[in-house]
Amino acid sequence: MKTSLDTIGYAGWFYEGPPLEMEECIKRAAKFGFDAVEVLPHRPVCFPMDYNKDRRKKLVDMAGQLGVKFSGIGAVTDFRRSDHVLTPRQDKEIWFVKECCEMAKDLGAPVIRIFASFNGYFYPMDGSRGYGNISYYGGRCIEVSQELDYLAEWQFVRKGIAECAKIAADYGVILALQNHPPITNNNAETIAMVEEINHPNLKICLDLPLFESQKTEYVQQIVKQVGKERFAHSHVIGIQGLMSCVGSYGFIETSPEDGPENWIEFFKAAYAIGYDGYFCHEQCSPVFGPGHTRAGIDEFDRRYESTNKWMKRIFADLKAGKL
Repeated sequence: MKTSLDTIGYAGWFYEGPPLEMEECIKRAAKFGFDAVEVLPHRPVCFPMDYNKDRRKKLVDMAGQLGVKFSGIGAVTDFRRSDHVLTPRQDKEIWFVKECCEMAKDLGAPVIRIFASFNGYFYPMDGSRGYGNISYYGGRCIEVSQELDYLAEWQFVRKGIAECAKIAADYGVILALQNHPPITNNNAETIAMVEEINHPNLKICLDLPLFESQKTEYVQQIVKQVGKERFAHSHVIGIQGLMSCVGSYGFIETSPEDGPENWIEFFKAAYAIGYDGYFCHEQCSPVFGPGHTRAGIDEFDRRYESTNKWMKRIFADLKAGKL
């Protein structure tokens, strides 16, 4: 099992200071001792249109000289139906995934993480307008919802992801569907989506903080159910107070080693099934300093470096049979 730095933390959104482009992210990954770096394929970090073949080749050369590989492409996708038929969101998502596949092939990155859909931080914007609520016609409630809106959305998303899996096969890369809401709102729905599509180039990005339970038995069960053949990627992050904290994000992010997640048992379960992929340290929300100030990039550097050392110690202990 290997460690990776997820570059979303350096996009400049979550700390006080400017963003970093991919070249600087690679240098930091090497400095902190990571085995690899996960590419954020969005501006300002590494949008595919901004990195032509020559620039990608330079990234590969730089990473090779520094002893760093590319663990994957962290695409943020949304395959749901559009608000209007003339703005076909899924068409654009499929094209974007194709561009990510080409960049992944150029960089030697084996995996592209995708979402079924994405609202932000867990609060569905249209949660009170269907999806299990009563149906309204002309302002009057005349029957209970049959959840046809949910089924239509699921089937539409499934169709888009299936098409992208075929594209990924053309480029020799794997799509890893993350267990992230909405649509795939839990582990069971994520597994179901992958099973229904049933394509060898579609697997799972399994992230522990999104598990419904941190009990050891449940963690072991999910990892075993996903299995080595479908477990393609993972992120490491510490989340405190999910859905119960003051602030628009709904949680406070911390270093994984200080978080409430059952990391040791998760790593043990992954090791037991023979998972040999990457665990990418992700920092994807604002971090505050003393006196409710925005933390600087130095705090993100500190967290990346300390978390990598923490993961490396655990992986070494697993390999030595100490855990």
